[in-house]
Amino acid sequence: MTEDLLALIQKWINNVPTIILGSGASVPYKIPGMFDLGMYIKQNCTFTEEVDQIAFKLFTDKFEETEDLETSLLDVKVTQNVVNSIVSKTWECINNADLEAYDKILASEYQLPLKDLLFYLIKASDHKVTVITTNYDRIIEYASSEINAYINNTFSQNYIGKSTTALSKILPANLHGYNGIIEILKVHGSLDWFKSKEDIKYQLPLRKTIPKNYVPSIVTPGVSKYEETHMEPYRTIFSKADSTIESSKSFFCVGYGFNDSHFQPKLIDQIKSGKPIIVLARTLTEKTKQSIIGNNCKNYFLFERAGDNQTKIYSSKYEEPIIEESNIWSFDEFINKVLK
Repeated sequence: MTEDLLALIQKWINNVPTIILGSGASVPYKIPGMFDLGMYIKQNCTFTEEVDQIAFKLFTDKFEETEDLETSLLDVKVTQNVVNSIVSKTWECINNADLEAYDKILASEYQLPLKDLLFYLIKASDHKVTVITTNYDRIIEYASSEINAYINNTFSQNYIGKSTTALSKILPANLHGYNGIIEILKVHGSLDWFKSKEDIKYQLPLRKTIPKNYVPSIVTPGVSKYEETHMEPYRTIFSKADSTIESSKSFFCVGYGFNDSHFQPKLIDQIKSGKPIIVLARTLTEKTKQSIIGNNCKNYFLFERAGDNQTKIYSSKYEEPIIEESNIWSFDEFINKVLK
Protein backbone atom coordinates (compact mmCIF):
# COMPACT_ATOMS: atom_id res chain seq x y z
CA MET A 1 0.00 0.00 0.00
CA THR A 2 1.46 3.34 -1.05
CA GLU A 3 1.99 6.31 1.25
CA ASP A 4 -0.73 8.18 -0.66
CA LEU A 5 -3.30 5.48 0.06
CA LEU A 6 -2.22 5.23 3.69
CA ALA A 7 -2.71 9.00 3.95
CA LEU A 8 -6.21 8.61 2.47
CA ILE A 9 -7.12 6.00 5.11
CA GLN A 10 -5.80 8.32 7.81
CA LYS A 11 -7.93 11.13 6.39
CA TRP A 12 -11.05 8.95 6.56
CA ILE A 13 -10.24 8.03 10.16
CA ASN A 14 -9.67 11.68 11.04
CA ASN A 15 -13.21 12.40 9.83
CA VAL A 16 -14.33 10.45 12.94
CA PRO A 17 -16.23 7.52 11.43
CA THR A 18 -19.08 5.73 13.10
CA ILE A 19 -17.64 2.47 14.43
CA ILE A 20 -19.52 -0.75 13.68
CA LEU A 21 -18.53 -3.86 15.62
CA GLY A 22 -19.55 -7.42 14.75
CA SER A 23 -18.79 -10.73 16.41
CA GLY A 24 -15.34 -10.87 14.79
CA ALA A 25 -14.27 -7.91 16.93
CA SER A 26 -14.74 -10.04 20.06
CA VAL A 27 -13.05 -13.23 18.83
CA PRO A 28 -9.58 -12.18 20.13
CA TYR A 29 -11.09 -12.15 23.63
CA LYS A 30 -12.44 -15.70 23.22
CA ILE A 31 -16.07 -14.61 23.12
CA PRO A 32 -17.89 -17.53 21.41
CA GLY A 33 -19.09 -17.08 17.86
CA MET A 34 -22.35 -18.45 16.46
CA PHE A 35 -21.13 -22.03 15.96
CA ASP A 36 -19.66 -22.35 19.45
CA LEU A 37 -22.79 -20.76 20.89
CA GLY A 38 -24.92 -23.30 19.02
CA MET A 39 -22.83 -26.15 20.44
CA TYR A 40 -23.22 -24.75 23.97
CA ILE A 41 -26.99 -24.52 23.57
CA LYS A 42 -27.14 -28.06 22.17
CA GLN A 43 -25.11 -29.48 25.07
CA ASN A 44 -26.66 -27.52 27.95
CA CYS A 45 -30.39 -27.18 27.32
CA THR A 46 -32.52 -29.91 28.94
CA PHE A 47 -36.30 -30.37 29.09
CA THR A 48 -38.74 -32.54 31.04
CA GLU A 49 -41.83 -32.06 28.88
CA GLU A 50 -42.05 -34.29 25.82
CA VAL A 51 -43.31 -31.48 23.56
CA ASP A 52 -40.21 -29.43 24.42
CA GLN A 53 -37.89 -32.41 23.95
CA ILE A 54 -39.32 -33.08 20.50
CA ALA A 55 -39.03 -29.42 19.47
CA PHE A 56 -35.47 -29.15 20.75
CA LYS A 57 -34.48 -32.37 18.95
CA LEU A 58 -35.74 -30.89 15.69
CA PHE A 59 -33.54 -27.86 16.33
CA THR A 60 -30.41 -29.88 17.20
CA ASP A 61 -30.89 -32.11 14.14
CA LYS A 62 -31.11 -29.01 11.96
CA PHE A 63 -28.07 -27.47 13.62
CA GLU A 64 -26.02 -30.64 13.03
CA GLU A 65 -27.03 -30.46 9.36
CA THR A 66 -26.39 -26.74 8.78
CA GLU A 67 -23.88 -25.84 11.54
CA ASP A 68 -25.63 -22.45 11.39
CA LEU A 69 -27.42 -21.37 14.57
CA GLU A 70 -29.57 -18.62 13.09
CA THR A 71 -30.68 -20.68 10.09
CA SER A 72 -31.56 -23.58 12.39
CA LEU A 73 -33.68 -21.40 14.67
CA LEU A 74 -35.42 -19.75 11.72
CA ASP A 75 -36.19 -23.06 9.99
CA VAL A 76 -37.48 -24.92 13.04
CA LYS A 77 -40.49 -23.81 15.09
CA VAL A 78 -39.74 -24.41 18.77
CA THR A 79 -41.88 -24.07 21.89
CA GLN A 80 -41.79 -21.06 24.20
CA ASN A 81 -40.00 -23.12 26.85
CA VAL A 82 -37.27 -23.92 24.33
CA VAL A 83 -37.01 -20.25 23.34
CA ASN A 84 -36.67 -19.24 27.01
CA SER A 85 -33.98 -21.84 27.60
CA ILE A 86 -32.04 -20.76 24.50
CA VAL A 87 -32.11 -17.13 25.69
CA SER A 88 -30.87 -18.18 29.14
CA LYS A 89 -28.08 -20.42 27.83
CA THR A 90 -27.04 -17.82 25.26
CA TRP A 91 -26.61 -15.29 28.08
CA GLU A 92 -24.78 -17.83 30.24
CA CYS A 93 -22.34 -18.86 27.49
CA ILE A 94 -21.43 -15.32 26.40
CA ASN A 95 -21.39 -13.93 29.95
CA ASN A 96 -18.97 -16.57 31.26
CA ALA A 97 -16.54 -15.80 28.45
CA ASP A 98 -16.99 -12.04 28.87
CA LEU A 99 -16.19 -12.10 32.59
CA GLU A 100 -13.04 -14.14 31.91
CA ALA A 101 -12.02 -11.56 29.30
CA TYR A 102 -12.69 -8.76 31.81
CA ASP A 103 -10.31 -10.34 34.32
CA LYS A 104 -7.62 -10.68 31.64
CA ILE A 105 -8.08 -7.07 30.54
CA LEU A 106 -7.64 -5.93 34.15
CA ALA A 107 -4.50 -8.08 34.43
CA SER A 108 -3.16 -6.59 31.13
CA GLU A 109 -3.18 -10.07 29.56
CA TYR A 110 -5.45 -8.78 26.79
CA GLN A 111 -4.77 -5.57 24.88
CA LEU A 112 -7.57 -3.33 23.64
CA PRO A 113 -6.80 -1.72 20.27
CA LEU A 114 -10.37 -0.46 20.41
CA LYS A 115 -9.31 1.67 23.38
CA ASP A 116 -6.58 3.30 21.28
CA LEU A 117 -9.01 4.00 18.44
CA LEU A 118 -11.61 5.51 20.77
CA PHE A 119 -9.03 7.71 22.48
CA TYR A 120 -7.75 8.94 19.11
CA LEU A 121 -11.25 9.71 17.83
CA ILE A 122 -12.34 11.41 21.07
CA LYS A 123 -9.48 13.88 20.59
CA ALA A 124 -10.18 14.30 16.86
CA SER A 125 -13.90 14.98 17.38
CA ASP A 126 -16.05 17.16 19.62
CA HIS A 127 -15.36 14.57 22.35
CA LYS A 128 -18.14 12.25 21.22
CA VAL A 129 -17.90 8.96 19.31
CA THR A 130 -20.74 6.62 18.32
CA VAL A 131 -20.41 2.83 18.21
CA ILE A 132 -23.05 0.52 16.74
CA THR A 133 -22.67 -3.14 17.66
CA THR A 134 -24.56 -6.39 17.23
CA ASN A 135 -22.58 -7.94 20.12
CA TYR A 136 -23.99 -8.70 23.58
CA ASP A 137 -20.58 -8.63 25.25
CA ARG A 138 -19.06 -5.68 27.09
CA ILE A 139 -15.73 -5.31 25.26
CA ILE A 140 -16.77 -1.88 24.00
CA GLU A 141 -17.75 -0.82 27.54
CA TYR A 142 -14.37 -1.98 28.90
CA ALA A 143 -12.52 -0.05 26.18
CA SER A 144 -14.62 3.08 26.83
CA SER A 145 -13.91 2.83 30.55
CA GLU A 146 -10.18 2.46 29.90
CA ILE A 147 -10.13 5.92 28.31
CA ASN A 148 -12.33 7.38 31.07
CA ALA A 149 -15.27 8.11 28.78
CA TYR A 150 -18.90 8.55 29.81
CA ILE A 151 -21.02 5.68 28.42
CA ASN A 152 -24.36 6.68 26.91
CA ASN A 153 -26.56 3.68 26.00
CA THR A 154 -30.24 4.44 26.87
CA PHE A 155 -29.79 3.33 30.51
CA SER A 156 -28.83 5.36 33.55
CA GLN A 157 -25.33 4.43 34.65
CA ASN A 158 -26.14 3.08 38.10
CA TYR A 159 -25.90 -0.34 39.77
CA ILE A 160 -29.63 -0.62 39.09
CA GLY A 161 -29.87 1.35 35.86
CA LYS A 162 -33.27 2.42 34.54
CA SER A 163 -34.14 2.42 30.85
CA THR A 164 -34.73 5.97 29.66
CA THR A 165 -36.24 5.05 26.24
CA ALA A 166 -34.21 7.96 24.91
CA LEU A 167 -30.51 8.59 24.73
CA SER A 168 -29.21 11.08 27.25
CA LYS A 169 -28.98 14.63 25.98
CA ILE A 170 -25.89 15.31 28.06
CA LEU A 171 -23.27 17.28 26.12
CA PRO A 172 -19.48 16.78 26.30
CA ALA A 173 -19.10 20.39 27.48
CA ASN A 174 -21.20 19.59 30.54
CA LEU A 175 -19.16 16.57 31.60
CA HIS A 176 -16.63 16.95 34.35
CA GLY A 177 -14.05 14.27 35.09
CA TYR A 178 -14.60 12.42 31.77
CA ASN A 179 -12.61 12.58 28.54
CA GLY A 180 -15.75 12.54 26.41
CA ILE A 181 -18.83 10.49 25.53
CA ILE A 182 -18.98 7.09 23.87
CA GLU A 183 -22.50 6.55 22.57
CA ILE A 184 -23.04 2.77 22.39
CA LEU A 185 -25.96 1.47 20.34
CA LYS A 186 -26.31 -2.23 21.14
CA VAL A 187 -28.91 -3.22 18.58
CA HIS A 188 -29.23 -6.81 19.84
CA GLY A 189 -29.07 -6.03 23.54
CA SER A 190 -26.44 -6.46 26.22
CA LEU A 191 -25.38 -8.95 28.88
CA ASP A 192 -26.16 -6.22 31.41
CA TRP A 193 -29.77 -5.73 30.32
CA PHE A 194 -32.67 -7.58 31.95
CA LYS A 195 -36.45 -7.51 31.89
CA SER A 196 -38.44 -7.85 35.12
CA LYS A 197 -41.66 -9.85 35.45
CA GLU A 198 -43.45 -6.46 35.25
CA ASP A 199 -41.78 -6.01 31.83
CA ILE A 200 -39.54 -3.19 33.08
CA LYS A 201 -36.05 -3.03 31.56
CA TYR A 202 -33.02 -2.62 33.82
CA GLN A 203 -29.27 -2.45 33.43
CA LEU A 204 -27.65 -4.63 36.12
CA PRO A 205 -23.89 -4.59 35.56
CA LEU A 206 -21.56 -7.59 35.60
CA ARG A 207 -23.97 -10.20 36.90
CA LYS A 208 -22.58 -13.72 37.29
CA THR A 209 -26.09 -15.21 37.20
CA ILE A 210 -29.50 -14.14 35.92
CA PRO A 211 -31.41 -12.47 38.79
CA LYS A 212 -34.51 -14.28 40.05
CA ASN A 213 -37.70 -13.18 38.25
CA TYR A 214 -35.69 -11.48 35.47
CA VAL A 215 -34.86 -12.57 31.94
CA PRO A 216 -31.93 -11.36 29.80
CA SER A 217 -32.88 -8.58 27.43
CA ILE A 218 -30.97 -9.87 24.43
CA VAL A 219 -32.19 -10.51 20.90
CA THR A 220 -31.28 -14.11 20.11
CA PRO A 221 -31.17 -15.58 16.60
CA GLY A 222 -34.40 -16.90 15.17
CA VAL A 223 -37.99 -15.75 14.85
CA SER A 224 -38.05 -14.01 18.27
CA LYS A 225 -35.27 -11.75 16.98
CA TYR A 226 -37.79 -9.86 14.87
CA GLU A 227 -40.51 -9.75 17.51
CA GLU A 228 -38.19 -8.43 20.24
CA THR A 229 -36.80 -5.56 18.18
CA HIS A 230 -40.23 -3.91 17.95
CA MET A 231 -40.07 -3.28 21.70
CA GLU A 232 -38.07 -0.87 23.84
CA PRO A 233 -35.23 -0.14 24.22
CA TYR A 234 -34.62 -1.54 20.73
CA ARG A 235 -37.00 0.79 18.90
CA THR A 236 -35.16 3.80 20.31
CA ILE A 237 -31.76 2.26 19.58
CA PHE A 238 -32.61 1.35 15.98
CA SER A 239 -34.03 4.81 15.36
CA LYS A 240 -30.84 6.39 16.69
CA ALA A 241 -28.66 3.96 14.70
CA ASP A 242 -30.50 4.91 11.49
CA SER A 243 -30.14 8.65 12.12
CA THR A 244 -26.46 8.22 13.07
CA ILE A 245 -25.72 6.31 9.88
CA GLU A 246 -27.47 8.95 7.80
CA SER A 247 -25.46 11.78 9.37
CA SER A 248 -22.08 9.98 9.50
CA LYS A 249 -19.23 11.11 7.27
CA SER A 250 -17.64 7.64 7.12
CA PHE A 251 -17.67 4.15 8.67
CA PHE A 252 -15.14 1.85 10.28
CA CYS A 253 -16.18 -1.80 10.66
CA VAL A 254 -14.40 -4.51 12.63
CA GLY A 255 -15.50 -8.14 12.39
CA TYR A 256 -18.90 -7.21 10.98
CA GLY A 257 -20.17 -9.58 8.28
CA PHE A 258 -23.06 -7.54 6.81
CA ASN A 259 -25.52 -10.26 7.85
CA ASP A 260 -27.91 -8.16 9.91
CA SER A 261 -31.12 -7.00 8.25
CA HIS A 262 -32.05 -4.31 10.76
CA PHE A 263 -29.80 -1.25 10.28
CA GLN A 264 -27.78 -2.66 7.39
CA PRO A 265 -29.96 -1.41 4.47
CA LYS A 266 -29.46 2.16 5.70
CA LEU A 267 -25.69 1.58 5.91
CA ILE A 268 -25.53 0.16 2.37
CA ASP A 269 -27.51 3.13 1.02
CA GLN A 270 -25.01 5.54 2.59
CA ILE A 271 -21.87 3.84 1.28
CA LYS A 272 -23.45 3.52 -2.16
CA SER A 273 -23.87 7.29 -2.07
CA GLY A 274 -20.09 7.66 -1.72
CA LYS A 275 -19.40 7.76 2.02
CA PRO A 276 -16.08 6.05 2.79
CA ILE A 277 -15.95 2.70 4.59
CA ILE A 278 -13.10 0.64 6.02
CA VAL A 279 -13.67 -3.03 6.95
CA LEU A 280 -11.27 -5.27 8.90
CA ALA A 281 -11.93 -9.02 9.09
CA ARG A 282 -10.04 -12.26 9.42
CA THR A 283 -12.20 -13.53 6.55
CA LEU A 284 -14.53 -11.21 4.66
CA THR A 285 -17.99 -12.70 4.19
CA GLU A 286 -19.44 -12.95 0.71
CA LYS A 287 -22.22 -10.66 1.89
CA THR A 288 -19.63 -8.00 2.76
CA LYS A 289 -18.05 -8.16 -0.68
CA GLN A 290 -21.45 -8.16 -2.37
CA SER A 291 -22.68 -5.22 -0.28
CA ILE A 292 -19.66 -3.05 -1.03
CA ILE A 293 -17.76 -4.24 -4.11
CA GLY A 294 -20.87 -5.66 -5.79
CA ASN A 295 -22.68 -2.36 -5.30
CA ASN A 296 -19.90 -0.40 -7.02
CA CYS A 297 -19.25 1.71 -3.94
CA LYS A 298 -16.81 4.53 -4.66
CA ASN A 299 -14.76 4.80 -1.46
CA TYR A 300 -13.77 1.63 0.36
CA PHE A 301 -10.89 -0.37 1.79
CA LEU A 302 -11.53 -3.98 2.80
CA PHE A 303 -8.81 -5.97 4.60
CA GLU A 304 -8.72 -9.72 5.23
CA ARG A 305 -6.09 -12.29 6.17
CA ALA A 306 -4.43 -13.93 3.16
CA GLY A 307 -1.88 -16.11 4.97
CA ASP A 308 0.93 -15.85 7.51
CA ASN A 309 1.90 -12.16 7.63
CA GLN A 310 -0.20 -11.47 4.54
CA THR A 311 -3.21 -9.24 4.00
CA LYS A 312 -5.52 -9.12 0.98
CA ILE A 313 -6.70 -5.59 0.30
CA TYR A 314 -9.74 -4.73 -1.80
CA SER A 315 -10.13 -1.07 -2.60
CA SER A 316 -12.05 1.26 -4.84
CA LYS A 317 -8.60 2.70 -5.64
CA TYR A 318 -7.33 -0.62 -7.09
CA GLU A 319 -8.56 -2.37 -10.21
CA GLU A 320 -7.79 -5.74 -8.60
CA PRO A 321 -7.18 -6.79 -4.98
CA ILE A 322 -3.55 -6.83 -3.85
CA ILE A 323 -1.61 -8.97 -1.37
CA GLU A 324 0.54 -7.07 1.11
CA GLU A 325 3.21 -8.51 3.39
CA SER A 326 1.67 -7.43 6.68
CA ASN A 327 -1.05 -8.28 9.21
CA ILE A 328 -2.85 -4.98 8.74
CA TRP A 329 -6.12 -6.95 8.53
CA SER A 330 -5.89 -7.38 12.31
CA PHE A 331 -7.21 -4.58 14.51
CA ASP A 332 -4.06 -4.08 16.58
CA GLU A 333 -1.76 -4.04 13.54
CA PHE A 334 -4.07 -1.61 11.73
CA ILE A 335 -4.02 0.76 14.71
CA ASN A 336 -0.23 0.53 14.95
CA LYS A 337 0.24 1.30 11.28
CA VAL A 338 -2.45 3.92 10.71
CA LEU A 339 -2.72 5.83 13.99
CA LYS A 340 0.76 5.60 15.55
